[in-house]
Amino acid sequence: MSRTRQWICWWLVAGLALLLGGCGFHLQTGATIPPKLTGLRVVGSGPAGGSLAEAVHRELQRDGNRATPDGPQLQIDNAYVSQRMISISPGSGVAQEFLNTLHAEFSVIGSDQKVLLAVQPLLVENSFSYNSATPLGTEEQQTTVQRLLMEQGARQILRRVLNSPGFRQPAP
Repeated sequence: MSRTRQWICWWLVAGLALLLGGCGFHLQTGATIPPKLTGLRVVGSGPAGGSLAEAVHRELQRDGNRATPDGPQLQIDNAYVSQRMISISPGSGVAQEFLNTLHAEFSVIGSDQKVLLAVQPLLVENSFSYNSATPLGTEEQQTTVQRLLMEQGARQILRRVLNSPGFRQPAP
């Protein structure tokens, strides 16, 4: 194969890899979900429980998990978001930066109603600021900030559940 042809092939493969990575494509293997958690259902309570449960459910689906009625249950309780100002403009007195905090507790209960993972606290903080062009922020910005906070919470919950000693798969 000529040197030019090798370069063309290399660029085609690199371009294809970038294209697939850019569109969010990844193989769904389900390899990260331990057998004990196959069919995991997610249930949430509290003011933010539904949004957080949906975010966890989406993450699990991306990994190949399909919830089943007789599967184990990830219970998310007392989920709520608090917000406080952390920066005020000295010139105008307008709030510029806020801290959103997601609070919740989660546990995993087996299909036989046995506790597989005892109640764990969750605390996720995310700061955001407004600039002079959008001092109060739009509803769309606030929705985006909330969605990102729920996604961060979902990833943290799953990381902690999947890495807990009771669910870790032994290395081959």
